[in-house]
Amino acid sequence: MWRHAVTTALAVAVLSACERVVSVTVPVAEVRLVVEARLERARGAVAADQVIRLTTTEGVFSSSGTPPAATGATVRVVAADGAITPFTERAGEPGVFVARAMPLVVAAPYTLEITWDGDRYAATETMQPAVTLDSLYFTVGNARPGRPSGLAASIRLLDPAGERNFYLWDQWVNGRRQVSPDSTTFTRAVLSDDILDGAVITDFTPYGGIILQPTEVVRLRQLSISEQAYRFYAALSAQTGNDGSPFAVPAGSVRGNVANVTRPGRLALGYFIAGEYTEREARVGGLLSSGEP
Repeated sequence: MWRHAVTTALAVAVLSACERVVSVTVPVAEVRLVVEARLERARGAVAADQVIRLTTTEGVFSSSGTPPAATGATVRVVAADGAITPFTERAGEPGVFVARAMPLVVAAPYTLEITWDGDRYAATETMQPAVTLDSLYFTVGNARPGRPSGLAASIRLLDPAGERNFYLWDQWVNGRRQVSPDSTTFTRAVLSDDILDGAVITDFTPYGGIILQPTEVVRLRQLSISEQAYRFYAALSAQTGNDGSPFAVPAGSVRGNVANVTRPGRLALGYFIAGEYTEREARVGGLLSSGEP
């Protein structure tokens, strides 16, 4: 009887110890500026409207789901000849800055300058020349696990021989961009021609995991980017696609090219790129194809 009472007392003590509440103080990270800035135009055009989006980081346990806008910034782009293009914050869209009919010159450098929250930021990129996107068609895509297979957008292009080319693709379905601040697709499709120089690239599906439905209209844009921009997006995709498996890349921060001139230690996130593009648009048909139509 006594032995049973002691055993019971020990069990109660162990269970009580398991219920101990441990308070953990999570440090609040400093708010950082996030820059999504492109200068892009269709090949052959002289000028094009430009949009730059500025947001900020937020707390780990934030449940807003939408990045807070960085409002009230001063944004401008300076060309090599000293010409300045100011960007104006769009009415009704906080943190979205626009410039109308901005002229752009291939192979010329452009410097983005941002003043926000007492700091000045800057980044420089050179306008990259476009490579022709020969065709857009549809092949059997690689559906995500647990989803049915179907058609995905495929492309064909000839990579110029003897040049170093780097590509970024964007895709719209029925007018909706597949990688955006509120989309469920997080990684951007980028490619280097290091092992494909001068080759015909065919049946390539930049967004093969996005299965399309009959009659949907697909627009696919092929943007030329710099090697530094390619390395940034490749590293960013590796981080956002990290599944925690033993073969995944180690978790770490990805540094962009937007420097804080005022306080170098307070880095901005994101990247400033500049390049020409070519694009194609097609409606999804009912037939499967394995190559160019």
